[in-house]
Amino acid sequence: MRYFVFFILFNLCSFCSVSQNLIIKNIFIEGLKNTKENTLLRELNFQEGDTINIKDLESIIKENKSNLLNQWLFNFVEFNPIIQKKYIDILIKVTERWYIWPYPIFEIGERNFNVFWDTLRQSNFQNFSKLNYGVFLNWYNFRGKNELLKIKYRKGYKDHYLFEYDIPYVNRKKTWGVVMRAELFNMKEFYFKTINNQLIYTEINSNKFVDKKFALGIKFKPKINIIHTVEVKATNMKTDYKVDNINFLYDNQNKFNFLVFDYLFSQEKRDYKVYPLNGSLNEFHIEYFQGINNNFKNLSLSLKIDNHNKFREKWSIGNSIKLKNNINKNLPYVLNNALGFEDYLRGYEYYVIDGGKYIISKSSIKHELIPMTEVTLPGIPWKEFNKTHFSLYFSIFADMGFVEGDNYNNFLNNKFLFSQGISLDLVTYYDKILRLEISRNHLNEIGFFIHFSNPFGENIKAKQ
Repeated sequence: MRYFVFFILFNLCSFCSVSQNLIIKNIFIEGLKNTKENTLLRELNFQEGDTINIKDLESIIKENKSNLLNQWLFNFVEFNPIIQKKYIDILIKVTERWYIWPYPIFEIGERNFNVFWDTLRQSNFQNFSKLNYGVFLNWYNFRGKNELLKIKYRKGYKDHYLFEYDIPYVNRKKTWGVVMRAELFNMKEFYFKTINNQLIYTEINSNKFVDKKFALGIKFKPKINIIHTVEVKATNMKTDYKVDNINFLYDNQNKFNFLVFDYLFSQEKRDYKVYPLNGSLNEFHIEYFQGINNNFKNLSLSLKIDNHNKFREKWSIGNSIKLKNNINKNLPYVLNNALGFEDYLRGYEYYVIDGGKYIISKSSIKHELIPMTEVTLPGIPWKEFNKTHFSLYFSIFADMGFVEGDNYNNFLNNKFLFSQGISLDLVTYYDKILRLEISRNHLNEIGFFIHFSNPFGENIKAKQ
């Protein structure tokens, strides 16, 4: 039924040559309530007056549907082409999301769910200190222009105060954007070194570690799937607690101030970035670090390549490769994290692997158990919530990686790491994912893990 109308009209026009060109006469849009029409049109790679070939129509519709779904604006998108001789009208029907999310924060303060659960279990379910609470406002599609406004007030294990305003375009051609961000972290307890690939923490309620960050950036989007982002970021780290690691902050100091000049190139062509089955992502990231009132300098380079392909009706294969290299071989501990946080290998969730250079590869073969199924929820009057969808996938995966770094206290550095496993993945609306995984690493450790995100990781700047 996806392109039912298209195929009917295509058969009615079978007398036409395969190479027939069609002129886009009108683009009609239904379902917009908050979103500005120009905001939607910005994400299309065609406009009224363009000429397209009828044989390319299906691929054009498929690509542009993915573009719209990846903007976090709509739950559902439908294209209906209407062909009349040498002209074509395109009707786009959308179901908008709910954009304003003021919600209470009640979350774990650990790297992942399994680490939190094991810590809680070891305390006989008495130690709930590593919980965060507060309020978070995410206002997507602010002013109807796909702007993002974030305000966070979080207390608990790791205090976090955040203000962020992301404006995707400020000029008439809708190619230049601006992003502003300010945030403050206060930590009652913090890790200051890694031994046996486990984090070593200060005593809880010790002197706090304070981390202040400010960022101002510009974005340039010359094409639908390409974006350049340049940011200047300032960071101020400080603690009054004397830790047993002379390299925790720069040069055995209790404070560390530095600037980061950041450039990111991103080419996004995945069908659904939250859980891709087809398409590709290419990212190149450069960060230059310059100390303030100190001699610290560093150049960080990273490259990420994702490829996903549907090779049969219900089968998809995907691979992600990421490389990172820091030129400075003497990084402060706070900047020397490699795997175990945002980047990780499945099967190694309990470990942290530090290092300035690393390469990781993740591969999966996914089988669709339940295709995307739309469900209308009874008793809910709001269109943004009363229609949902879900799909279920079975996955076989294999990860591998290598981290170069000081292995004096750690046994996983400078070693080839690999793991295999199976996963059951539930994907539903509002980009929610539940992954239940069983994996085995090269240490022959078998574990069951719960995750709530894309196993290949989000792109570096998730909100474009």
